[in-house]
Amino acid sequence: MEQHHHCETYGFRFLDTLNGPFCQLFAVGHDLISNKEQYHWDGRKRVDGPLLLFQYTISGFGHLDIDEKTYKIMPGYAFMVEIPSDHIYYLPEESNSWEFYYILVRPTGIIHHWNELVGKIGRVIKINNDHSVISLLQNIFHAASRQQITDGYRAASIVYQFIMELFRFSDEHKKMKSNWPVKIQNAVEKMEKDYAYIQSLEEIAIEVEISKYHFIRIFKQFTGYTPIEYLTKVRMEKAVNLLRQSELTIDEIAKLIGYSNGSYFIKVFRKWLGFSPGEFRDGKDIASVNQLKFD
Repeated sequence: MEQHHHCETYGFRFLDTLNGPFCQLFAVGHDLISNKEQYHWDGRKRVDGPLLLFQYTISGFGHLDIDEKTYKIMPGYAFMVEIPSDHIYYLPEESNSWEFYYILVRPTGIIHHWNELVGKIGRVIKINNDHSVISLLQNIFHAASRQQITDGYRAASIVYQFIMELFRFSDEHKKMKSNWPVKIQNAVEKMEKDYAYIQSLEEIAIEVEISKYHFIRIFKQFTGYTPIEYLTKVRMEKAVNLLRQSELTIDEIAKLIGYSNGSYFIKVFRKWLGFSPGEFRDGKDIASVNQLKFD
């Protein structure tokens, strides 16, 4: 089989931001590789660092050896590594080709963000190709190919934007219930089913067999909410639907969603949405409700 190494790489060295505390874009590229001998990067032997690499597979697959494991980097998967560090990525014997986009940045100004992201989402990450992280990566590549990244300030803003999109992904990833431990999934299921009857955190913690304080800590870790915040979120979502779709009074809705009286419900509703249930029912800011803490 004829072997190809189609590579489009754009490197950047901007003097205007070289010595400041600015994010620095080093290179962005798109590769299609089928030459096993030529594509083998050992992170311990590279001299072009320090660099941070994000690489996303479009087709075919490659391997990443890191932390005494070998990961198969399939389409829809990315990996994140520091250069230099103890890792190797390469085209293995069983793969005919590996096509991917990648971005290389200097650690200046963002290494603490990078380390936090690796801690949150891991070295190898599944990301849908229509996610904003991947759209931005492709847009950066196309901007580079059209020579639209013309100075260090533009390059720095691109790097920061890319890191922020990764944080957006990490928050969405955290909120995906399939990623949560079974006991947290069970607790959430109970809240979403019994929201009108739950009186205390203790009863949820007891049902899922976790101590109250451990429950609060790991619930926040995986969902992004405290248990009370999550229960309140569920109740507010139910309240919004009842206010939209029924003629029930404020007191009646309060009791249906688990509050003993309307005045406390009004207070909580205003805190979460910025206006009272009555104002909401009258149409104030109704279009913006779906954006308010329910995402």
